[in-house]
Amino acid sequence: MFNFSPTLQKTVSNLTWLSVDRVVRLFGAVIVNAWLTRYLGPAQNGVLSFALAFVGMFSPLAVLGMDAIVIRDIVRDPSQKDEILGSAFGLRLMGAFSALLFAVIGIFIVRPDDTMTKLLVGISALGLIFQSFDVIDYWFQSQVLSKYTVYARNSAFFTLSIAKITAILLHAEIYVFVILTSTELVVAAFSLILMYKKNGNSIRRWNFKFDRAKALIVNSWPIIISDLAVFAQTRIDQVMIGQFLTNADVGLYAAAQKVSEPLSFIPMIIMSSVFPVIVKTREWSEEEYYNRLTNLYRIMFMLSMTICLPISLLSKPIVYLLYGSKFAFSGTLLSFLIWTRFYAFYGVARSIFISSENLFKHALICSVSGITVNSIANYFLIQRIGVFGSIIAAHLGFIVTIFVVDGISKNTRKNFRAMMLGLTTFYKFSTK
Repeated sequence: MFNFSPTLQKTVSNLTWLSVDRVVRLFGAVIVNAWLTRYLGPAQNGVLSFALAFVGMFSPLAVLGMDAIVIRDIVRDPSQKDEILGSAFGLRLMGAFSALLFAVIGIFIVRPDDTMTKLLVGISALGLIFQSFDVIDYWFQSQVLSKYTVYARNSAFFTLSIAKITAILLHAEIYVFVILTSTELVVAAFSLILMYKKNGNSIRRWNFKFDRAKALIVNSWPIIISDLAVFAQTRIDQVMIGQFLTNADVGLYAAAQKVSEPLSFIPMIIMSSVFPVIVKTREWSEEEYYNRLTNLYRIMFMLSMTICLPISLLSKPIVYLLYGSKFAFSGTLLSFLIWTRFYAFYGVARSIFISSENLFKHALICSVSGITVNSIANYFLIQRIGVFGSIIAAHLGFIVTIFVVDGISKNTRKNFRAMMLGLTTFYKFSTK
């Protein structure tokens, strides 16, 4: 009989809840999105995907990348939680309104004569305001009580999934589905408030303090800009395809992307398990620290190959099963697009090094360099070889973000060697 400490039991329970949440939402989202994509068809799916991708580029302004900082501050001084959460909420609310403003102004500039797309962008961006209540999740994470966040978000997810299926059966217009997507954020916000209250807290006690807010911004600004670059890098492809090609092209590309993107939750779960161990190792042995990083890169390489190879080979039957014959070309796109997940796996592992070495400004340089290369490549390649140009641009951007800048900078050269060693000696994985 094993006796585990209460702290370990609580940590394992929390990780289990998070894992179950990711898996359940993944499969649920795949089913609902596949049904919705079939219903809309390539052209209408392209309109919807373009609008959501456009808003997605501005969403980091609503999040502000301060989750780790807020959680850290609450853990250090629980007595100040109402001030910390109130200040974080105020900042996120201001960020959400900024994102809404920029998204609306941007779409009026980019698509001045496209009334439907402007409507979809406006409705979608409104939902970002209610994401400000995600600061409640920061408190739950600080208390290792993520199950309450899972309750709140899953109740919203399942309720609105049923609503979307009903809308499909009733042959609803495209704007209805954007309204439902934003409504999910509203329901999740109110559910989080109820769970927060159930645990003896109240948002009425929150108070905004300028000094606290200033400290949060000072600590998180590199993350904010870096997240903007990263989100832009994952959404700029659909936006530029929509500008240079057709809505149908966006729809076919987005359908392939919907299959590959959700797989990013896998390395995140692994990271949450190994992060404390690797960071702790740094305190007593630099050599062992880099050995364990190398081992992690080996794991990520093998895992990404195990997932990407079969999906690449079976891409056409997978797409046919999910979306039907109208999206046959998406199967061809998926066979190439799925390999961008390799960078996601490696990037998550690399983030442990970035965090433990406090190299957030370096991460910012990497992200900005990556989106610059990605955007320039998209601009020239999409007009010459169509949607395949966007896939090539994505690979080029990620190579710069994950590998090139690390190889150039002296502060990250050891980690670059660890990444290359993990890549070329994956078969030497050690359980040590």
